[in-house]
Amino acid sequence: MSAKEGRSQTFNRIVEASLNLFNQQGERVITTNHIARYMNISTGNLYYHFRSKEEIINELHRRYAKGMAECLNAAGELSASIDGMVAVMEKTLRHLWQFRFLQQGIPSMFPVNKALEENHRDFTHFQVANGVQKLFMRLREQEMLEGDDEQINFLAKHFLLIQWGWIVRPDITDCPQEDRSIVREGCRSLLHFLSPYVSPRFRAPFQRTLASLELQPA
Repeated sequence: MSAKEGRSQTFNRIVEASLNLFNQQGERVITTNHIARYMNISTGNLYYHFRSKEEIINELHRRYAKGMAECLNAAGELSASIDGMVAVMEKTLRHLWQFRFLQQGIPSMFPVNKALEENHRDFTHFQVANGVQKLFMRLREQEMLEGDDEQINFLAKHFLLIQWGWIVRPDITDCPQEDRSIVREGCRSLLHFLSPYVSPRFRAPFQRTLASLELQPA
């Protein structure tokens, strides 16, 4: 194995270990020393790959943004299908869960990490918000959703607030590991919010899907 390959493996191990610790204990209480001890490596080895904890967080945010962009792309390719919409919702919520420490504590990271603040706000406002708005406009064109432009804009904005709010609830924050029921509950919340905007043509399959989520055992 070359030195470059070895460095790449350690780089990824640091990122993955940091993500586990940040999710389990919160980013604020975890230091680079904690990460190094958790990995059983020297702090010098860690600093060879990352000069600070902020650099690790920036790499995690880059991966989070890449995954969210993939979710948006999948949503943008949706045809008018309730099942397809729910599948994309589940994929997105699982991705949010995987990087939950970001949504749960990102404002407190901004004062010491201006690059994170800029990247996160640009990504959220220009890619995520615009992407969801375009998606809902497209679903209206496909006659899945109803509403004028103002209602669709409202729908997109508040859909995101519910999606992000779901991951910062105290009962969700305290969950030690992924639970399928957590993602299912998130989907139910989003579907209930969308239900008044579903067109008559799609109302029956929409309600069947919602009922299946309500009744499915954990």
